[in-house]
Amino acid sequence: MAYARGAPILADADYDALKAELRAKASVVTAEGPRCSIRTKKMYSDAQPDYLRMTALNVPAATLVLAVLFALDDLTGFEITSILELPPPWGIVALWGLLLPAVFVLATSLTNLVLRDNLVLRAPCPNCSAENITYFGDILTVPGNRGVNVTECTGCRADISFDFNKRIVVVDKTPEEKAEAIAALAAKKAASAAKKAAAAARKAAGGGGSA
Repeated sequence: MAYARGAPILADADYDALKAELRAKASVVTAEGPRCSIRTKKMYSDAQPDYLRMTALNVPAATLVLAVLFALDDLTGFEITSILELPPPWGIVALWGLLLPAVFVLATSLTNLVLRDNLVLRAPCPNCSAENITYFGDILTVPGNRGVNVTECTGCRADISFDFNKRIVVVDKTPEEKAEAIAALAAKKAASAAKKAAAAARKAAGGGGSA
């Protein structure tokens, strides 16, 4: 509002940095829908962390930890089960204060070992509003992106780019632009093939005349 009045209270760089920080924390203050930039002539929208899918990434590790826990319980003659069945409040304390936090910590540690620094972003496509999802982070020893993920919209098939730092998604090429590029490439290949065919015909005609 101060900027609109002609009396900005922050420099543009500071404002952009503050906005990026708030977006990284999924603040509702910076939440906006799909929109167009007059300056860049690009369509873009905000990307938000998908906490549900990020939590689901821990399911395989949690399943593994629970399987090991059940195996240990069986090998020890159900000693772990007997501890959980202690009279209140000791059984409840053992379950909620020891067992479940230990399972959570172990599952999270295993997930972070396989999927390091993982971040799942979701955003509506600025072109058709279809929801799109992308993953940032390492997978075992394979380094992942920390900047931009380029993907294709699941709805309209536009080329879109997820920005890790700015937490936005931008349309690189609309379906129409992609179709035009494909048509132009096909026309170029056809022209090149026709040129080669014409050159071959001239060469054959020249060879027949000399003979």
